[in-house]
Amino acid sequence: MDTTSDSLRKKHLREEYMARINRVMDHIESHIEGPLSLEVLARVAGFSPFHFHRIFNAMVGEPLFRFIQRVRLEKAATQLAANPKKPITSTP
Repeated sequence: MDTTSDSLRKKHLREEYMARINRVMDHIESHIEGPLSLEVLARVAGFSPFHFHRIFNAMVGEPLFRFIQRVRLEKAATQLAANPKKPITSTP
């Protein structure tokens, strides 16, 4: 295989992986208040759990569950800022 076709193959693979990771990130955003297991998210991406966890970390730059925790905290902070008088123990 020449370097040009190898480079194109790698570019296509990276684009495919990024599309899968974006699909998972969308799923996380729309299901952030529920349980988000590695197995379910790997299935959304179409990877094995082990491979998905490695790919997610490599492409996003943070481990999966740290990403989920950060998204949850950002959502909570936004809700608190928008409703400063609302008790923090109340449900959304």
